[in-house]
Amino acid sequence: MRHPFFCLAAGAAMATMLAGCATYRPAPVDPAKTRAQWQARRLDDPVLAAQLRPWLPARDHGRWPPARYGRAELVLAAFALNPDVAEARAHLAEASAAVTTAEARANPTLGLALERYTQAQAGSAPWLWGLSTDFLLDGGLRRRLRVQLANQGVRGARLDYAGKLWSVRSAVRDALEQQWIARRQETLASRTVAAATALELAARQRVAWGEDAPQVDLQAVQTLARARSDEAAAIQRAASAQAQLARAIGVPVAALQGIDLRWDDFDRPAAPSPARLDTLADHALLARSDLERALVDYADRESELHQQVHAQYPQLSLGPGYTYDHGIRKLTFNASLSLPVFNQNQGPIAEARARREAAAAHVRAVQADIASAIDAARSRLAAALPALSAARAGEQAAVRAREQAEHAFKLGAIDRAALLDARLAALAMGQSTLTALDAAWQAEAALEDALRAPLDPTEAALRPAAGDHS
Repeated sequence: MRHPFFCLAAGAAMATMLAGCATYRPAPVDPAKTRAQWQARRLDDPVLAAQLRPWLPARDHGRWPPARYGRAELVLAAFALNPDVAEARAHLAEASAAVTTAEARANPTLGLALERYTQAQAGSAPWLWGLSTDFLLDGGLRRRLRVQLANQGVRGARLDYAGKLWSVRSAVRDALEQQWIARRQETLASRTVAAATALELAARQRVAWGEDAPQVDLQAVQTLARARSDEAAAIQRAASAQAQLARAIGVPVAALQGIDLRWDDFDRPAAPSPARLDTLADHALLARSDLERALVDYADRESELHQQVHAQYPQLSLGPGYTYDHGIRKLTFNASLSLPVFNQNQGPIAEARARREAAAAHVRAVQADIASAIDAARSRLAAALPALSAARAGEQAAVRAREQAEHAFKLGAIDRAALLDARLAALAMGQSTLTALDAAWQAEAALEDALRAPLDPTEAALRPAAGDHS
């Protein structure tokens, strides 16, 4: 070629562009390695301690691991260790990367044309070669709309992340509550088995002595069978709750062995004050994370409609170039324009408008669901607390009857079978109280989920920390 400088400049430009390219590095996932990492997880990990120490409740003075683990400490650990939270955080990073894509300007294209005479002609060069470019004019509104959509995607991913944090928080709360209930049920069930065993032995002796009919022994056997079944169910429930708690936190079950759990007000579930409840309800109806997510989706549909409306207008491309035409140098300039001749993008515009209307309807539906869930949860808690009080009153009456029976037994006024019946009745009422206590905490959990706000003051203080984990 007769233009070495031009070729050298083009080669240098190409080398510069290639130097700025990213390189690929494989990162395979090894199941054996991830399994070993999972099994090695512990709540007393120094790395976890350094990560969580700034966000610990004030009562712990920033110490980790704490002497006893309450809801707040377990929720914090879950925010750091739960694999679902890590996955949501990765999706948030993915959405953030999409902003870079949207902000990028379209690269031009470069074309090369070559032609050579097959027969030499006097007075003319044998070669024709040319360079052509194509620059898409993709600035202004089109690019701003793409960036706007990408930024809304980031906001949506942040809301999805917040929703995942709440679901993990709820899972920790529910599993911990089930474990506390199951442990108490297991203790009462063990005592019930002991009393039922003694009653069955006493009934068998009385039947053998002819003092009672065989049906009495059969009833005692059935009582013992039910007690053993309840004990087995309580043991299974406790084990299942511990496994659920470990999964919610993000550690193997072995990591929870030997740790001391705390729930100071477990026996005192209570409804929040009406003023606080109204404030939380108003906030949920205006800014609950799933409502904000629906609003982000509506904003996406709005931007998409704007894009489709703008797409009906012609789009211009410019293509300056250079041609060496058999010894003659030429500068070329091409321009292309899309022509809305056969359609003016009516179909995509109509689809985008319909999607926007559907998104608006979804916002209204989500808001209605929130209002309904809050009303239902408030009513459920309002009914569960008096039911718990009634169950406790019944248990207290059964305990007084048992104490009277024990006193009467010492005086010889009743036999051992009557004493054991009184003990079993008191234990049964204790189980009823635990059932009512479980129902009360589940009702409070439903209210928290409807409000998307923890009612426990210590746990409520963790909301800023959740944001920092993002």
